[in-house]
Amino acid sequence: MKAKRMIRIVAILLAFYILILVFQDKIIFFPHPWPESFVLPEKLDNCRLQAVELTTSDGVKLDAVYAESFSTTEDERKVVLFSHGNAGNLIGRLDKADKICKIGFDVFIYDYRGFGRSQGSPNVKGAIIDGITALNYLTETKKIKKENIVIYGESLGTGIAAELIKGNESAFAGLVLESGFASLSAQASRKFPGIGKLILKRDLPTIDIIKNYSGKLLIIHSKADKIIPYTDSEKVLAACPSESKTILTFEGARHNDPVWYKPEYIQAWQNFRKSL
Repeated sequence: MKAKRMIRIVAILLAFYILILVFQDKIIFFPHPWPESFVLPEKLDNCRLQAVELTTSDGVKLDAVYAESFSTTEDERKVVLFSHGNAGNLIGRLDKADKICKIGFDVFIYDYRGFGRSQGSPNVKGAIIDGITALNYLTETKKIKKENIVIYGESLGTGIAAELIKGNESAFAGLVLESGFASLSAQASRKFPGIGKLILKRDLPTIDIIKNYSGKLLIIHSKADKIIPYTDSEKVLAACPSESKTILTFEGARHNDPVWYKPEYIQAWQNFRKSL
């Protein structure tokens, strides 16, 4: 009887493992479609908006928006490439992009496949391809030099941002990581203890990539974050060899709270802008 019970337990665990493996992308990504009633405005308070359509190397069409700041000139123009988190779509980030434009950056934000009006279904490998496609648009179509591009990610997008600097760690103007993890595998292990690392099809190892990054780094995180622990950002900061790195720490903000309205958030971005 004990043997049969053990076989039954193993079978249940194996079925659970397979189930998570099959539905992994639905566990990681929570995309929202573009509302039919929403029309992209021509401008916001601090920028003008341009809709952009991208096509990835594997033929997926992506939706993106280029926000051109009113507060900068061509000679001093810097562009923030914005890789957003794992839920919603770019519409929910336009207000944040507008605040960053007020500081004097242009912002280029894109939706991963399956998000908003982008084609396809989201997955980690595809999201990396999507980020590379957005970066290529800036460098090849817009002819913007990497030294004028800030790579920025929020939440899961910090892992995509890290992938974008890999192999070109010294090429970009800077890197900003907001509410990010040390790695996707670490996050998976917290949600599924014991098997988290085993079920991932593709990791996003920010902490490994950052070990080769010596450029300007700004990390933003809250100690009250219950989704991705603040200690992950501490580990990433410690692993980065840069002599120009800083962390903005919030005490009471939750993971999805709109911290971009806070004066210290704006000040941190302003200081970062001045350092470039």
